[in-house]
Amino acid sequence: MKRKVHFVGSLPGPLMSSPRAAMEWILDHRGGQPLTALPCDIDPNWIIDYLRDLHTRTDVFDFDHTPDDYADYNHMPTGRIRSGVTLAPHHLTMRRVGTIDHIVTHYTALRRDRPELANVKLQLSQPNSLDMSLFALAGSATGDGLPIGQALSHLGALTTALRHVPVFTQAIFQEITTLTRRYGSLITWQVESPVALLSLVKATELHAALMLAAMVARQLAGVFTGLHRLGAASSLHLCYGDYRHTALLQPRSLGPAVALLNPLARQLRRNGIPLPTVHIPCAHGGEPASLDPRFYTPLRRLDPGWTLIAGVVSPASVVDSMISLRLFERAANRPAHAVATACGLGRCTLAGAEQAAGATAATAAFSDHWLPAPARDNHERSDTGPATANRA
Repeated sequence: MKRKVHFVGSLPGPLMSSPRAAMEWILDHRGGQPLTALPCDIDPNWIIDYLRDLHTRTDVFDFDHTPDDYADYNHMPTGRIRSGVTLAPHHLTMRRVGTIDHIVTHYTALRRDRPELANVKLQLSQPNSLDMSLFALAGSATGDGLPIGQALSHLGALTTALRHVPVFTQAIFQEITTLTRRYGSLITWQVESPVALLSLVKATELHAALMLAAMVARQLAGVFTGLHRLGAASSLHLCYGDYRHTALLQPRSLGPAVALLNPLARQLRRNGIPLPTVHIPCAHGGEPASLDPRFYTPLRRLDPGWTLIAGVVSPASVVDSMISLRLFERAANRPAHAVATACGLGRCTLAGAEQAAGATAATAAFSDHWLPAPARDNHERSDTGPATANRA
């Protein structure tokens, strides 16, 4: 089996001088491996540009401004809906249709020039509406480690954000409906939800994962059901947060990812929706993927219907990336469809992006005699036990 290379999407700012230049860079750094899709992200910092744009919509929102706005996760301002305003989808649009028209023009021209793109869709990032609402309307509730005290002190904002998630979802669907009518056969949407995975990591710490997983899975299932009914191709990207190349939480295992994905699979099947390909991050922030087999053990319980992108690539070590991939595949009892870094490359230097792309291509090409996971040892530690050590 020939694994594919998956680029999450974002690139360092200097590589984004034009859509074509960004896409050509990815094509030229895939190491001869097939691509899952050809991404072209607009914002190297995920949704920060969108959040800043909401500040300009002063007829709808009121933000307190400080010099440290968006400096890091500890400085995420909260937008308050102005008195008398009923939030509607047109207030929340990402205003990307014209920009995406421009990107598609470059993509179709590149596709004519590069025959290897014949069956490769253009990948566009779509932040999950849950994440958009929480960061827009309850940004002050976040902070390094997602402290419970800080969240409780902003409970009103959190409640407001959760209540308005459906309006953000409608805004997403309105924009994607327009673009799917124009370019549906060319585009795949990468739904990105660090909040979904981070909430399960935190809930696991608090022994409340089962209840929260059902709620988060229901919200995600609604997004993927809507996309499918629009005729829009899609995939799922999970993340631990990577703004300023810093993770909000440090996972102890892949247990939270499995706790989310299993009920999501059940919800999607009930809705008659095929499971999207899912990218599972195994590294976080500046930390490489674990080399401890126990970190990957929860994958043994993962629903077999998922097509997996292994986010195991550690740019500093191809050998360690290959070891992590082997642990991932054996625990999952299946080969990975593709390999990737844990997040996009937008927070990297140019040299770092080159190194990450080379490591991804080399790891995808890794040839090992793939074997199913061995029988579980009765004395093996719990899936949520300490498995964060990355080096012996």
